[in-house]
Amino acid sequence: MSALAWVAFIICAAAVALHYTSTGDSRFLLYAIPGLIMLLVIPMTLAWMSRRSFVQADEQLGTKARACTIGKIDPAMIGDIVRISGEVQKISFMWLNRPHFHIKDETAQIRVIMFTAPANKVVVGDRVEAVGIVMKYPLTKARLVISAVSVKRIED
Repeated sequence: MSALAWVAFIICAAAVALHYTSTGDSRFLLYAIPGLIMLLVIPMTLAWMSRRSFVQADEQLGTKARACTIGKIDPAMIGDIVRISGEVQKISFMWLNRPHFHIKDETAQIRVIMFTAPANKVVVGDRVEAVGIVMKYPLTKARLVISAVSVKRIED
């Protein structure tokens, strides 16, 4: 679950507790507690479903992926399925549960975007292997990124 989902849950739980302590209306809790439970269950379920879909996509795309170095990725490869490996230099947007991994090998660096958290914990400095599709970065369209279905630590 993302940090934003936890913040929303905590704010709503505090509001429920504040309302209950100020009014003492226990009938309110009949609606508020199931609502709070849904604030936890829905994002957790969606994250689980998303991870499961990415595992299935990795199984399908993993066999079709072409191994290459980051430096060889060019605009002609947009839409191609690639497998890269390198070291994680930076991780951003993890708090949104949509991590962007900045991966560097001996030839270049590229941003690898996932739309769910990876199955295993990946931290800066880890050597990883990523499988995904080469695309233009949605915000700038000037640089290339990999929309990944998996980012896995490589055990040395």
